Amino acid sequence: MTESARTGEPAIRALRQELAQASDPQVMRIVATVDALMARGAADDLIAPLRQRLVELRPPRPLRFARLLFHPLDPLIVPAPKWRPDHLTIPRTAVTPIAAHVLRSMAQAGAAIDAGGSGHTDAETDLIARLGQSLWPAAALILAEPDVPDSWSVTELGDTAYRQLAGTISALLAQAPALDAMCAATANGLLPPRAEAIGEILGRIRAANSNALPMMITLLLTRLPQAAAVLAALQTGLDAPAVQAASDQATDLLLQRLEVAGGVETRIATGSLADSAGAVKDIAALLGSLEKANAPSSRRAQLHAVRDRLDTGCRQRFASELQDDLLLPLGRLASLPDAAQMSALETVARGLRVLESEARKIGGGVTYDLLLGKAAAAIESPAVQERLSVADQARLVEILAGSDAALALLGPGSR
Repeated sequence: MTESARTGEPAIRALRQELAQASDPQVMRIVATVDALMARGAADDLIAPLRQRLVELRPPRPLRFARLLFHPLDPLIVPAPKWRPDHLTIPRTAVTPIAAHVLRSMAQAGAAIDAGGSGHTDAETDLIARLGQSLWPAAALILAEPDVPDSWSVTELGDTAYRQLAGTISALLAQAPALDAMCAATANGLLPPRAEAIGEILGRIRAANSNALPMMITLLLTRLPQAAAVLAALQTGLDAPAVQAASDQATDLLLQRLEVAGGVETRIATGSLADSAGAVKDIAALLGSLEKANAPSSRRAQLHAVRDRLDTGCRQRFASELQDDLLLPLGRLASLPDAAQMSALETVARGLRVLESEARKIGGGVTYDLLLGKAAAAIESPAVQERLSVADQARLVEILAGSDAALALLGPGSR
């Protein structure tokens, strides 16, 4: 190690510590600055401590070629220190060099796709699906080639790791359009997936690269937890041993992701109350899909622990939102709220009920009944009566506690 490198390390560590303590607006500005760089290089490593915060904040990110290429595989990407050759994951350091290789190999076609994403963000899922229809199969063919690109040397992972990763990524990307189409056919989980469609995808994966089978099942269960029932049925067919083993490996990976500190809590604390409710629904469905009657006691204990964390996270999010975003704003009103203020309060109340309807399926029904009852009582209190009209009170009470409570408020003697 050079003297300059040794002297620079303390400064870099200090800068990373400062970044880790940055406020949310500062994080958003830092990431936007890094995203605007044409050559990011060490900047990506520098913002590594912020990645968990980015999961919580979920800012739209520029739809660069690498982000578009790996979009279907995002649940499999992990920080490089957590990756091992025998893990069913993709190290983050592999993303940029592989994307550069694909872009260069696709020549004009790659440049056109890259231009199609320019000025857009990863929040535009319809655009991603449309561009991906052309990109992912073409990239799969390129990555199936045995030659190791020059861009890979920066990862310091070696040629063997490249061929292993490129082979599995190739197999997965080849099926990405089919997985997208299947998810669309289920209205993103509202309808059950077709067993034939799942069987065809898994069959093609096995034929192309059997090592990618558990990774595809991981992606499948992440997007469509209800596919677990179809997988169980497939395990009784000719592919029973392979599908069973791959499903068990995928289950281990999915549980590892949920067991990571903040793996559940972050998703519940992220975004709007509707976003949180959606995350609760998805995680609960995933946990349900991983439960098996013949599962060993250790697996059942894992699932129980994650479910308990999910329950606790739901109660904490609900209680904090109720207090901070509904009751405190009501208490700070100096006069009757205008239309915008009232709309904001009603939005919070509806969000609380959406979260509560999903969260009580996990547990804590008595807790939510108690909190909603206290909120309704607070809205009906004399202090709030001075700040809200009877009609506004009734609307909030109806949203939080139901029509009977609102009618009782409007009935004789309510005021």
